[in-house]
Amino acid sequence: MKKAIFTGSFDPFTLGHLGIVLDALQSYDKLIINVGKNSDKLPLFSAEERLKMIEETIREYGLFSKVELMADNGLTVDIALKTKAFTLIRGIRKKSSDLHEELSLAKINADLAKIRGINLEMAFITKDSTISSSTVKGLCQLGEFIAVQDYVAPFVHQKLMEVYLKPYLRYFITFEREETRGAFYGDIINAYRPRAYHNLSHIAYMLNMLHIYQRYLSGNRDLSRLSELVLAIFMHDYVYDSLAPDNEEKSAKALKQIEQSYFHSLANREKIENLILATKHDKLARNDEEALIADLDLSILGTFSETTWQWYCHSIRKEYATVSSEDYRAGRIAILEKFLQRPRIFQTEFFYDKFERQARKNIQEEIARLKTVPII
Repeated sequence: MKKAIFTGSFDPFTLGHLGIVLDALQSYDKLIINVGKNSDKLPLFSAEERLKMIEETIREYGLFSKVELMADNGLTVDIALKTKAFTLIRGIRKKSSDLHEELSLAKINADLAKIRGINLEMAFITKDSTISSSTVKGLCQLGEFIAVQDYVAPFVHQKLMEVYLKPYLRYFITFEREETRGAFYGDIINAYRPRAYHNLSHIAYMLNMLHIYQRYLSGNRDLSRLSELVLAIFMHDYVYDSLAPDNEEKSAKALKQIEQSYFHSLANREKIENLILATKHDKLARNDEEALIADLDLSILGTFSETTWQWYCHSIRKEYATVSSEDYRAGRIAILEKFLQRPRIFQTEFFYDKFERQARKNIQEEIARLKTVPII
Protein backbone atom coordinates (compact mmCIF):
# COMPACT_ATOMS: atom_id res chain seq x y z
CA MET A 1 0.00 0.00 0.00
CA LYS A 2 1.36 3.40 -1.00
CA LYS A 3 1.06 5.84 1.89
CA ALA A 4 1.87 9.52 2.21
CA ILE A 5 1.75 12.18 4.92
CA PHE A 6 0.14 15.60 4.69
CA THR A 7 0.98 17.66 7.74
CA GLY A 8 0.08 21.19 8.75
CA SER A 9 -1.63 23.31 11.36
CA PHE A 10 -4.93 23.38 9.39
CA ASP A 11 -6.27 26.25 11.49
CA PRO A 12 -8.80 25.94 9.91
CA PHE A 13 -8.91 23.24 7.22
CA THR A 14 -9.80 24.92 3.90
CA LEU A 15 -10.99 23.78 0.49
CA GLY A 16 -7.44 24.53 -0.65
CA HIS A 17 -6.24 21.83 1.73
CA LEU A 18 -9.00 19.54 0.46
CA GLY A 19 -7.82 20.05 -3.12
CA ILE A 20 -4.35 18.87 -2.12
CA VAL A 21 -5.90 15.83 -0.43
CA LEU A 22 -7.90 14.97 -3.55
CA ASP A 23 -4.82 15.28 -5.77
CA ALA A 24 -2.70 13.18 -3.42
CA LEU A 25 -5.27 10.40 -3.36
CA GLN A 26 -4.85 10.05 -7.12
CA SER A 27 -1.37 8.66 -6.48
CA TYR A 28 -1.55 7.14 -2.98
CA ASP A 29 -3.77 4.48 -1.45
CA LYS A 30 -3.75 6.04 2.00
CA LEU A 31 -3.13 9.62 3.08
CA ILE A 32 -2.24 10.38 6.68
CA ILE A 33 -3.28 13.90 7.63
CA ASN A 34 -1.40 15.10 10.69
CA VAL A 35 -2.50 18.13 12.65
CA GLY A 36 0.63 19.76 14.01
CA LYS A 37 1.48 23.01 15.72
CA ASN A 38 3.11 26.06 14.19
CA SER A 39 5.35 27.38 16.95
CA ASP A 40 5.07 30.91 15.52
CA LYS A 41 1.28 31.05 15.80
CA LEU A 42 -1.32 30.68 18.54
CA PRO A 43 -4.03 28.46 17.02
CA LEU A 44 -7.62 29.63 16.89
CA PHE A 45 -8.87 26.07 17.39
CA SER A 46 -7.60 23.21 19.54
CA ALA A 47 -6.05 20.16 17.90
CA GLU A 48 -9.21 18.20 18.69
CA GLU A 49 -11.39 20.84 17.02
CA ARG A 50 -9.17 20.89 13.94
CA LEU A 51 -9.28 17.11 13.68
CA LYS A 52 -13.06 17.23 13.86
CA MET A 53 -13.20 19.84 11.08
CA ILE A 54 -11.03 17.67 8.84
CA GLU A 55 -13.05 14.56 9.70
CA GLU A 56 -16.36 16.21 8.80
CA THR A 57 -14.96 17.69 5.58
CA ILE A 58 -13.46 14.40 4.47
CA ARG A 59 -16.66 12.55 5.35
CA GLU A 60 -18.74 15.06 3.36
CA TYR A 61 -16.67 14.25 0.28
CA GLY A 62 -16.77 10.48 0.79
CA LEU A 63 -13.03 10.10 1.43
CA PHE A 64 -13.01 8.88 5.01
CA SER A 65 -11.90 5.31 4.21
CA LYS A 66 -8.84 6.61 2.36
CA VAL A 67 -7.64 9.00 5.03
CA GLU A 68 -6.15 8.53 8.48
CA LEU A 69 -6.15 11.42 10.94
CA MET A 70 -3.72 12.09 13.74
CA ALA A 71 -2.38 14.94 15.87
CA ASP A 72 1.35 14.90 16.60
CA ASN A 73 3.60 17.89 17.22
CA GLY A 74 6.76 15.84 16.63
CA LEU A 75 9.15 16.14 13.72
CA THR A 76 7.80 15.03 10.35
CA VAL A 77 10.53 12.43 9.99
CA ASP A 78 9.54 10.85 13.31
CA ILE A 79 5.89 10.78 12.22
CA ALA A 80 7.06 9.05 9.01
CA LEU A 81 8.88 6.42 11.07
CA LYS A 82 5.84 5.89 13.28
CA THR A 83 3.36 5.55 10.39
CA LYS A 84 5.72 3.89 7.85
CA ALA A 85 4.71 6.53 5.31
CA PHE A 86 7.83 7.89 3.64
CA THR A 87 6.40 10.46 1.24
CA LEU A 88 5.60 13.96 2.47
CA ILE A 89 2.91 15.85 0.56
CA ARG A 90 3.41 19.58 0.36
CA GLY A 91 1.11 22.09 -1.33
CA ILE A 92 2.55 25.11 -3.09
CA ARG A 93 0.75 28.00 -4.73
CA LYS A 94 1.57 29.19 -8.22
CA LYS A 95 3.25 32.59 -8.52
CA SER A 96 4.44 32.62 -4.93
CA SER A 97 7.61 32.15 -2.92
CA ASP A 98 6.32 28.81 -1.60
CA LEU A 99 8.57 26.67 -3.81
CA HIS A 100 11.84 28.19 -2.57
CA GLU A 101 10.79 27.73 1.06
CA GLU A 102 9.54 24.21 0.44
CA LEU A 103 12.77 23.16 -1.28
CA SER A 104 14.73 24.37 1.75
CA LEU A 105 12.40 22.43 4.05
CA ALA A 106 12.73 19.35 1.84
CA LYS A 107 16.52 19.43 2.16
CA ILE A 108 16.32 19.67 5.97
CA ASN A 109 13.79 16.83 6.18
CA ALA A 110 15.92 14.67 3.87
CA ASP A 111 18.98 15.22 6.09
CA LEU A 112 17.01 14.42 9.27
CA ALA A 113 15.64 11.29 7.62
CA LYS A 114 19.11 10.04 6.68
CA ILE A 115 20.20 10.28 10.30
CA ARG A 116 17.33 7.92 11.15
CA GLY A 117 18.23 5.54 8.35
CA ILE A 118 15.24 6.29 6.13
CA ASN A 119 14.59 8.05 2.84
CA LEU A 120 11.86 10.69 3.01
CA GLU A 121 10.59 11.82 -0.37
CA MET A 122 8.79 15.08 -1.05
CA ALA A 123 5.80 15.29 -3.40
CA PHE A 124 4.84 18.82 -4.36
CA ILE A 125 1.28 19.58 -5.45
CA THR A 126 0.87 22.91 -7.20
CA LYS A 127 -2.49 24.61 -6.91
CA ASP A 128 -3.87 27.73 -8.57
CA SER A 129 -5.86 28.48 -5.42
CA THR A 130 -4.80 31.33 -3.14
CA ILE A 131 -6.96 30.00 -0.32
CA SER A 132 -5.14 29.90 3.00
CA SER A 133 -6.15 29.56 6.63
CA SER A 134 -4.80 33.06 7.25
CA THR A 135 -6.95 34.49 4.46
CA VAL A 136 -10.04 32.78 5.87
CA LYS A 137 -9.43 34.16 9.37
CA GLY A 138 -8.63 37.60 8.00
CA LEU A 139 -11.93 37.74 6.12
CA CYS A 140 -13.79 36.60 9.23
CA GLN A 141 -12.18 39.38 11.26
CA LEU A 142 -13.47 41.86 8.66
CA GLY A 143 -16.97 40.42 8.93
CA GLU A 144 -16.85 39.10 5.35
CA PHE A 145 -18.45 35.80 6.29
CA ILE A 146 -20.15 35.19 2.94
CA ALA A 147 -16.90 35.06 0.98
CA VAL A 148 -15.53 32.48 3.41
CA GLN A 149 -18.28 30.04 2.36
CA ASP A 150 -16.39 29.63 -0.92
CA TYR A 151 -13.20 28.68 0.92
CA VAL A 152 -14.21 26.15 3.59
CA ALA A 153 -16.62 23.24 4.01
CA PRO A 154 -20.01 23.97 5.69
CA PHE A 155 -19.04 22.35 9.02
CA VAL A 156 -15.85 24.43 9.18
CA HIS A 157 -17.77 27.61 8.37
CA GLN A 158 -20.19 26.89 11.19
CA LYS A 159 -17.30 26.44 13.67
CA LEU A 160 -15.70 29.67 12.48
CA MET A 161 -18.97 31.52 13.01
CA GLU A 162 -19.18 30.25 16.59
CA VAL A 163 -15.96 32.19 17.18
CA TYR A 164 -16.46 35.28 15.05
CA LEU A 165 -20.11 36.10 15.75
CA LYS A 166 -19.64 36.44 19.50
CA PRO A 167 -18.29 40.03 19.31
CA TYR A 168 -21.63 41.14 17.87
CA LEU A 169 -23.12 40.61 21.32
CA ARG A 170 -20.46 42.85 22.85
CA TYR A 171 -20.78 45.71 20.40
CA PHE A 172 -24.47 45.76 19.60
CA ILE A 173 -26.37 44.12 22.48
CA THR A 174 -26.16 45.36 26.07
CA PHE A 175 -25.64 42.95 28.98
CA GLU A 176 -25.07 43.80 32.62
CA ARG A 177 -22.28 41.25 33.05
CA GLU A 178 -19.78 39.49 30.78
CA GLU A 179 -20.76 36.07 32.13
CA THR A 180 -24.39 36.75 31.17
CA ARG A 181 -23.32 37.54 27.61
CA GLY A 182 -21.35 34.30 27.50
CA ALA A 183 -24.28 32.27 28.82
CA PHE A 184 -26.64 33.78 26.25
CA TYR A 185 -24.24 33.09 23.40
CA GLY A 186 -23.83 29.51 24.60
CA ASP A 187 -27.61 29.20 24.43
CA ILE A 188 -27.62 30.56 20.88
CA ILE A 189 -24.87 28.14 19.78
CA ASN A 190 -26.73 25.16 21.24
CA ALA A 191 -29.93 26.19 19.47
CA TYR A 192 -28.36 26.69 16.03
CA ARG A 193 -25.52 24.13 15.99
CA PRO A 194 -27.40 20.93 14.98
CA ARG A 195 -28.85 22.31 11.76
CA ALA A 196 -27.65 22.03 8.18
CA TYR A 197 -28.87 25.43 6.97
CA HIS A 198 -30.71 27.42 9.66
CA ASN A 199 -27.53 27.68 11.69
CA LEU A 200 -24.93 30.30 12.58
CA SER A 201 -23.71 30.42 8.98
CA HIS A 202 -27.16 31.69 8.03
CA ILE A 203 -27.04 34.27 10.83
CA ALA A 204 -23.59 35.33 9.61
CA TYR A 205 -24.88 35.74 6.05
CA MET A 206 -27.58 38.09 7.33
CA LEU A 207 -25.16 40.12 9.46
CA ASN A 208 -22.67 40.39 6.58
CA MET A 209 -25.45 41.63 4.30
CA LEU A 210 -26.58 44.06 6.99
CA HIS A 211 -23.07 45.53 7.06
CA ILE A 212 -23.14 45.93 3.27
CA TYR A 213 -26.57 47.53 3.43
CA GLN A 214 -25.46 49.95 6.14
CA ARG A 215 -22.40 51.00 4.17
CA TYR A 216 -24.54 51.53 1.08
CA LEU A 217 -27.14 53.48 3.04
CA SER A 218 -24.97 55.68 5.23
CA GLY A 219 -21.35 55.12 4.21
CA ASN A 220 -20.41 53.31 7.41
CA ARG A 221 -20.88 49.97 9.14
CA ASP A 222 -22.16 51.25 12.48
CA LEU A 223 -24.82 48.89 13.79
CA SER A 224 -24.97 50.38 17.29
CA ARG A 225 -28.32 52.01 16.56
CA LEU A 226 -29.74 48.70 15.31
CA SER A 227 -29.39 46.63 18.47
CA GLU A 228 -33.01 45.41 18.28
CA LEU A 229 -32.50 44.29 14.68
CA VAL A 230 -29.26 42.46 15.54
CA LEU A 231 -30.95 40.67 18.45
CA ALA A 232 -33.89 39.76 16.20
CA ILE A 233 -31.46 38.28 13.66
CA PHE A 234 -29.90 36.09 16.35
CA MET A 235 -33.33 35.05 17.62
CA HIS A 236 -35.38 34.66 14.43
CA ASP A 237 -34.62 30.92 14.04
CA TYR A 238 -34.04 30.22 17.72
CA VAL A 239 -36.81 27.60 17.53
CA TYR A 240 -36.70 25.62 14.31
CA ASP A 241 -38.33 22.41 13.15
CA SER A 242 -38.21 21.92 9.38
CA LEU A 243 -41.67 20.31 9.42
CA ALA A 244 -43.36 22.84 11.72
CA PRO A 245 -45.36 25.81 10.33
CA ASP A 246 -44.95 28.07 13.37
CA ASN A 247 -41.19 28.39 13.98
CA GLU A 248 -41.28 32.18 13.83
CA GLU A 249 -44.15 32.39 16.33
CA LYS A 250 -42.33 30.04 18.70
CA SER A 251 -39.07 31.97 18.31
CA ALA A 252 -40.86 35.24 19.05
CA LYS A 253 -42.52 33.66 22.06
CA ALA A 254 -39.16 32.34 23.30
CA LEU A 255 -37.89 35.91 23.46
CA LYS A 256 -39.84 36.46 26.68
CA GLN A 257 -37.99 33.60 28.38
CA ILE A 258 -34.70 34.85 26.97
CA GLU A 259 -35.48 38.30 28.39
CA GLN A 260 -36.14 36.88 31.86
CA SER A 261 -33.01 34.72 31.79
CA TYR A 262 -30.46 37.14 30.38
CA PHE A 263 -31.75 40.70 30.02
CA HIS A 264 -34.14 41.26 32.94
CA SER A 265 -35.89 43.84 30.78
CA LEU A 266 -36.03 44.64 27.07
CA ALA A 267 -37.41 48.09 26.35
CA ASN A 268 -38.54 47.13 22.86
CA ARG A 269 -39.45 43.44 23.17
CA GLU A 270 -42.65 43.82 21.14
CA LYS A 271 -40.68 45.46 18.32
CA ILE A 272 -38.13 42.61 18.35
CA GLU A 273 -40.93 40.03 18.31
CA ASN A 274 -42.46 41.72 15.26
CA LEU A 275 -39.08 41.71 13.52
CA ILE A 276 -38.81 37.96 14.15
CA LEU A 277 -42.33 37.41 12.81
CA ALA A 278 -41.42 39.37 9.66
CA THR A 279 -39.13 36.49 8.64
CA LYS A 280 -42.19 34.27 8.16
CA HIS A 281 -42.63 35.96 4.74
CA ASP A 282 -46.40 35.48 4.74
CA LYS A 283 -47.26 39.18 4.34
CA LEU A 284 -45.73 42.51 3.44
CA ALA A 285 -43.67 44.25 6.09
CA ARG A 286 -45.30 47.09 8.01
CA ASN A 287 -42.17 49.26 8.25
CA ASP A 288 -38.64 49.64 6.91
CA GLU A 289 -36.92 47.52 9.57
CA GLU A 290 -39.34 44.63 9.10
CA ALA A 291 -38.77 44.83 5.34
CA LEU A 292 -35.03 44.86 5.94
CA ILE A 293 -34.91 41.75 8.15
CA ALA A 294 -37.20 39.92 5.72
CA ASP A 295 -34.84 40.73 2.86
CA LEU A 296 -31.78 39.80 4.91
CA ASP A 297 -33.36 36.43 5.65
CA LEU A 298 -33.89 35.78 1.91
CA SER A 299 -30.72 37.46 0.67
CA ILE A 300 -28.96 34.18 -0.11
CA LEU A 301 -31.50 33.61 -2.89
CA GLY A 302 -29.71 36.36 -4.82
CA THR A 303 -26.18 35.02 -4.44
CA PHE A 304 -23.92 35.27 -7.48
CA SER A 305 -21.68 32.47 -6.13
CA GLU A 306 -22.32 29.04 -7.59
CA THR A 307 -20.56 27.45 -4.60
CA THR A 308 -22.77 29.29 -2.11
CA TRP A 309 -25.92 28.42 -4.06
CA GLN A 310 -25.03 24.73 -4.24
CA TRP A 311 -24.25 24.75 -0.51
CA TYR A 312 -27.61 26.38 0.19
CA CYS A 313 -29.62 23.88 -1.88
CA HIS A 314 -27.72 20.91 -0.45
CA SER A 315 -28.15 22.17 3.11
CA ILE A 316 -31.89 22.72 2.72
CA ARG A 317 -32.24 19.13 1.47
CA LYS A 318 -30.31 17.87 4.52
CA GLU A 319 -32.73 19.68 6.82
CA TYR A 320 -35.55 17.71 5.20
CA ALA A 321 -33.67 14.42 5.31
CA THR A 322 -36.67 12.60 6.83
CA VAL A 323 -38.85 13.59 3.85
CA SER A 324 -38.97 11.25 0.86
CA SER A 325 -37.35 12.36 -2.38
CA GLU A 326 -40.63 12.79 -4.20
CA ASP A 327 -42.30 14.67 -1.35
CA TYR A 328 -39.28 16.92 -1.01
CA ARG A 329 -39.23 17.61 -4.75
CA ALA A 330 -42.93 18.56 -4.81
CA GLY A 331 -42.77 20.63 -1.62
CA ARG A 332 -39.60 22.49 -2.53
CA ILE A 333 -40.82 23.33 -6.04
CA ALA A 334 -44.06 24.67 -4.57
CA ILE A 335 -42.19 26.94 -2.15
CA LEU A 336 -39.84 28.24 -4.83
CA GLU A 337 -42.68 28.89 -7.27
CA LYS A 338 -44.43 30.98 -4.61
CA PHE A 339 -41.41 33.26 -4.54
CA LEU A 340 -41.50 33.61 -8.33
CA GLN A 341 -45.21 34.48 -8.20
CA ARG A 342 -44.58 37.43 -5.90
CA PRO A 343 -44.38 40.83 -7.64
CA ARG A 344 -41.12 41.34 -5.75
CA ILE A 345 -39.04 38.85 -3.80
CA PHE A 346 -37.22 41.67 -2.02
CA GLN A 347 -39.10 44.54 -0.38
CA THR A 348 -36.31 47.11 0.11
CA GLU A 349 -35.00 49.05 -2.86
CA PHE A 350 -31.41 48.08 -2.12
CA PHE A 351 -31.98 44.31 -2.21
CA TYR A 352 -34.45 44.56 -5.08
CA ASP A 353 -32.01 46.53 -7.24
CA LYS A 354 -28.99 44.38 -6.42
CA PHE A 355 -30.36 40.84 -6.14
CA GLU A 356 -33.91 40.48 -7.52
CA ARG A 357 -32.90 39.40 -11.02
CA GLN A 358 -30.25 36.96 -9.79
CA ALA A 359 -32.65 35.49 -7.20
CA ARG A 360 -35.22 34.74 -9.89
CA LYS A 361 -32.53 33.20 -12.09
CA ASN A 362 -31.26 30.99 -9.25
CA ILE A 363 -34.77 29.87 -8.32
CA GLN A 364 -35.75 29.07 -11.91
CA GLU A 365 -32.60 27.01 -12.38
CA GLU A 366 -33.19 25.15 -9.12
CA ILE A 367 -36.77 24.34 -10.10
CA ALA A 368 -35.51 22.98 -13.43
CA ARG A 369 -32.90 20.89 -11.61
CA LEU A 370 -35.45 19.51 -9.15
CA LYS A 371 -37.70 18.49 -12.05
CA THR A 372 -34.99 16.66 -14.00
CA VAL A 373 -32.24 15.45 -11.63
CA PRO A 374 -32.83 12.51 -9.23
CA ILE A 375 -33.20 13.75 -5.65
CA ILE A 376 -31.24 11.79 -3.03
